[in-house]
Amino acid sequence: MKKQHLTYLRRTIGIASSIKVGARMFEIIGKMKAGKIPVYQMIRDIVCDSRFYCVVEDDLFWKNYATAVIRHFIDSLSSEDWENEEQRTGKKEDFLNAWLSKHILPLNVEEKKRIAKSMQLTAGDSGKPIPLGEDCMDGTGEQSEEGQDVQIESGITDKSDSPDKIGESLPEDIANYAQSSKGSSPGMETESHRAEAEYLKQLDPTIVELAKQIGRSGGMNHVVSGKFQSASRSDISGVTIGNDLNCLLPSELALLGAKSTENLFYQRYVQNRLQLFSSASHSFEVANDKSGPIYICVDTSGSMTGTPEVAAKTLALAVAIVAQRDRRPICMITYSHNLSFFILTNLHRQRKKFLAFLSHSYDGGNNENKLFYFIFKKLPSISKYRLFANAFKGADILIISDFIWSYISNENMQLIQKARNEGMKFYGLGIDVREHQLDASDNPNKYNDEIRDGYTFLKQCDYRYLYENGSVFEYIEKPLVI
Repeated sequence: MKKQHLTYLRRTIGIASSIKVGARMFEIIGKMKAGKIPVYQMIRDIVCDSRFYCVVEDDLFWKNYATAVIRHFIDSLSSEDWENEEQRTGKKEDFLNAWLSKHILPLNVEEKKRIAKSMQLTAGDSGKPIPLGEDCMDGTGEQSEEGQDVQIESGITDKSDSPDKIGESLPEDIANYAQSSKGSSPGMETESHRAEAEYLKQLDPTIVELAKQIGRSGGMNHVVSGKFQSASRSDISGVTIGNDLNCLLPSELALLGAKSTENLFYQRYVQNRLQLFSSASHSFEVANDKSGPIYICVDTSGSMTGTPEVAAKTLALAVAIVAQRDRRPICMITYSHNLSFFILTNLHRQRKKFLAFLSHSYDGGNNENKLFYFIFKKLPSISKYRLFANAFKGADILIISDFIWSYISNENMQLIQKARNEGMKFYGLGIDVREHQLDASDNPNKYNDEIRDGYTFLKQCDYRYLYENGSVFEYIEKPLVI
């Protein structure tokens, strides 16, 4: 990098770290170099991107570290990259995603020491620090430590940096996806995207539609009705569900032709479960809304063992894939009497570890109080996760369970209500839960307390869905049959 480019880089990082965001930051940086030289444009694009400046602190370490990393990235671009804008933009996006993935959680003192040491060892005219995507190395060039689980407290484990060995309990469809996605090796992005598309393609369209809706609010102005939207028939691409009479499949319309099936048509209409033509150009009411982060909570207790857990993890991965296409961060939680969580910010880079996490199960009894205690109390209280927890305020939360639950304490119910008031939306997705069971859950003689407590919570969710025979449909309490 030329001296004038390095000077400009240092000045822009200094401004971004002190001002952080806002019109003033963009105005100052924009006026510093009005020319169209690609190097200056690349520096502005990186420094003014929220994925970069949201984690940079206003101190000497961060300024020097960020300068060294961006300098190394720009020096790594070939003449072909500079000539091909699309190729250059792709590498810039990969760099920013990798930066956010590596730093969304605050660096601890030891990590800062290792980084500072690496910059000192590689300083000088070359100015080449350790590449961003590699693990921290010690002075001998060896990896400093293996990935490992981190025990937060008894029964709560952070598996975000766990070993990437996939266990035997991974569902077959997900195992096939893991095999076809070829991990996270450089240059394999196209194969990975193809594998993700193939995985989603084999699922019922209603599952993908649900995945697209969750997390769209970002804690702001959430106006989705919870109902899947259909589109015009100009470019039919498949089948979805809803109640748009203009897009009905002929088989659904035929229900009106006989007295014996007429009521079934009206019931499906009220429940938004009529089969409709969908198109490639269909959109949601909130297509332009901010896409926010997501908590995905998967029940792996004893009652979920077998087919229910397979379905839950299949659904969870589908939501993760769709969310990551919009670069929405995810906190995936698997729980029963204990709890493990995985912070996912870049599926391509974290795929092996994430799939290894999905292959883990607890079995045993339920402890939903520990789940909500972790989300609302424990996670924000640990300095290492505070930045992450703050970023997730107002995030949407998807709970996938059979809702055979333990009693939720009054304290946790108050925390849940407070979160709702601050913008969090709760999505409940019932596995092996039937409509008639939910409709009758208010009857004190029908079910025991465990089932009634869980079903009551599901009915109180902002958006309620049931999974049955491979598809997802919205639950509407006690549907009216005309």
